[in-house]
Amino acid sequence: MKNNLPPAVDNDICVGVITSVNGVKGYVKIRNFTDKPSDIAKFDFIFDLNSKQSFQITVVSSKKDYLIGKIEGINSRSDAEKLRNIKLYIKRSALPSVKENEYYHADLIGTEARSEEGIIIGTIKNIVNFGAGDILEIYDKTSENTLYYPFTKQCIPEINITQKFIIVKPLEEVVAAIE
Repeated sequence: MKNNLPPAVDNDICVGVITSVNGVKGYVKIRNFTDKPSDIAKFDFIFDLNSKQSFQITVVSSKKDYLIGKIEGINSRSDAEKLRNIKLYIKRSALPSVKENEYYHADLIGTEARSEEGIIIGTIKNIVNFGAGDILEIYDKTSENTLYYPFTKQCIPEINITQKFIIVKPLEEVVAAIE
């Protein structure tokens, strides 16, 4: 999943963004941040954080990382154009509970990254996936560098959502390359 999720605002979670119009019937292309593109249509209350306008979305077609959707009340291309770049939010309470060792990206972004010795490495800025698994993008304020760590048990042996920190154990190959 290649995305830049906006941070959660209180208990509002961004689940997608309307990127463009598709066709003349008012369909829109939605880049989704859900596990499966069609999941976005399962939420009862989807809204724009700025205008608080709500949307009822029906999936027309679904691709790997986006979907074509029909928004109730939008019947023309010109109406759909007005929705371009609107971020779609849900209330956190609408999300299903996560299982053990599962985390929502919104819960991890902004979390402090520490070494096994407790030294602060940086803050999780984003979670990206280029096809081989999730990668944590950690911003180090001291060096102003962005560091990347595979989101695996080997590299991230501890996650504490309650206290908002993770423990990072760099791969031996990375440590050897630095030395």
